[in-house]
Amino acid sequence: MITNAKVSGMLRAGKIILTVTLVATMLGPTVIDFNESHVFNPAWPPHARFHTVELLAVGIGMALVGLWLLWRRSFFQVAAAVPVVVWGAFFVPLFVPGTSYEEYPGESARLAGIPMNLFMAVVFIVLTLAGYWMCVRKPSAG
Repeated sequence: MITNAKVSGMLRAGKIILTVTLVATMLGPTVIDFNESHVFNPAWPPHARFHTVELLAVGIGMALVGLWLLWRRSFFQVAAAVPVVVWGAFFVPLFVPGTSYEEYPGESARLAGIPMNLFMAVVFIVLTLAGYWMCVRKPSAG
């Protein structure tokens, strides 16, 4: 006979196992790739490094979304978190020396002086936040 305590214990154990795998997903590739073999490989062009760091940031962000989902169900928040993580990851490489958002200086189209890929990332983040706000805001009484 399965008791509530047994179900609760299995649920807790399952969450702990999933937490371990999500943390490993976050830290494993970062520890392995954030060195001279990948991110700081002198043979790699700066734009390749950019996308390596971006992908690491997406993995970390998605693992954080997974942890959030695992321990707190909130569907509008998760729906908004995914594009914010993916598009927000475009900005993480800008803080890592030796990366560049373009392969050759000046090759990327610009809008308002901002490289188009970064400009569009901002647009999609703002649109996501606006959509999230529209989903969760309380209508005014009036």
